[in-house]
Amino acid sequence: MESFRHSDAYARGYTADLVRNPRHFVHPVDGVAQPASTADDLVETCQAIALQLPAGAVFTHATAALLRGWWMPLLDDWPIVAGSDKDGVHLDRRGVYVRRCDIPPGHRTYVDGVPVASAAWTIVELAEHFALLDLVAVIDSALHLRHTTVDQIRATMRKGRRGVRVLRRALDLVDGRSESWWESMLRLLHVLSGFAVEPQYVVRNRAGVEVARADLKLLHSNRIAEYDGADHRDRLQHQRDLRREKALAREGLERYGYVATELLNTPAMIVRDAEAARGLPHFPARMQRWHDEARLATISFAGQAALRRRLKRFVRTQAGRSSSPSGANRSASGASTEGAPSHFPEFAPLAGGSTDILGR
Repeated sequence: MESFRHSDAYARGYTADLVRNPRHFVHPVDGVAQPASTADDLVETCQAIALQLPAGAVFTHATAALLRGWWMPLLDDWPIVAGSDKDGVHLDRRGVYVRRCDIPPGHRTYVDGVPVASAAWTIVELAEHFALLDLVAVIDSALHLRHTTVDQIRATMRKGRRGVRVLRRALDLVDGRSESWWESMLRLLHVLSGFAVEPQYVVRNRAGVEVARADLKLLHSNRIAEYDGADHRDRLQHQRDLRREKALAREGLERYGYVATELLNTPAMIVRDAEAARGLPHFPARMQRWHDEARLATISFAGQAALRRRLKRFVRTQAGRSSSPSGANRSASGASTEGAPSHFPEFAPLAGGSTDILGR
C-alpha cells in the first residue's frame, strides 16, 4: 500500500472514516495519508511527504544524513527538512520545513529512491547547527561509508556561510577509520587532550601475521584504548574478547576498554589512564579543550538542549500558509478548497497524525 494525497482518497476507494483511522493511516504532512505500518520508516515517510513538496525539492540537512545512515548526535528526535529552489513557491506546512536555497544540480541525488542533497552539501548544512564534536563524528561516518571525501566537502564550502568556521576546524580532526560515534568520541577525547593516536591499529606477531585490530593505539606507549559497546556483554563475544586480549598481551600491548558512561561521566579518568601509559604527570589543564567542546556538543546535557533550541526553527507542528505545487487544492468532488483549513475539508480534522519530528 502506497501513500496518497487526501484528494485522491475516493478514487482509491478509501472512505473518510478509514483515512482518519490512526490504526490504518498516519499523516506526516498536511494533505497526505501514509500507511500506519510504515510510520517508523523514514524512507516511506519522506516519499509520502514528497507528494506535497514543490517540483525539484530534495531532502537535506538532518533528514538526508539519517537517510544515509550516518552517526548522528545524541538526540531522540529530528525534524524533517527539505530544500526547494531559491525562487520556488513558498511552502509552510505541518510536518516538514522547506528551506528555499540554491542546491546546484550536481548536489542533487537519490537515496533509496528519495531525492536528497549530496553528502558534501548535507555536511555543509549540518555545520550551521552542529557543535564541533558532533560535526566531526557525522563526517567520520560519511568518510567511513565512502559517501564523500574531505576534498569534496572543502570544494562545497562557501566563504562567509554560517558554520564554515566550525567546519574548517572539524575537517582538521576527522578520520574515516572510526567505526562508530562513540569510537570517534574516544579518539577526540585523546586528541583534544594532546595525545597522538592511530585508529584501527593493526597488531601483528613476530611472523608478520595480523592477530588483532584495535580501535586506538596510543602512540609512544603500549596502550590500546577501545570502546566497548553493548555487544561485548554477549557470552560468545566475551569469550572472543578474552582470546583477543591474550593475543594483545603476547605482543606486549595492554588493552583498556571503555564504555559510554565513562566517556559521559568520567572522561578525566580516561585521560589519566593515558597519562599513566605515557609516563606523564597528571595535568588537569590538559583536558580544557575537551571540556570546552563537550559542553557545546550532545555528549553533554547542555549541548543536547542547545542543539534542540537551534533545530526548533525547523519543527512545524501547525499548518501554515502554503502555495500548493499543483495549484489550488481541490476536494474529492473536484470543487476548489483553496484557503480551507484542511486538505481534506469535507472530513472532520484528521486524528492520529504522526509527530512532526522523527526518531532515528
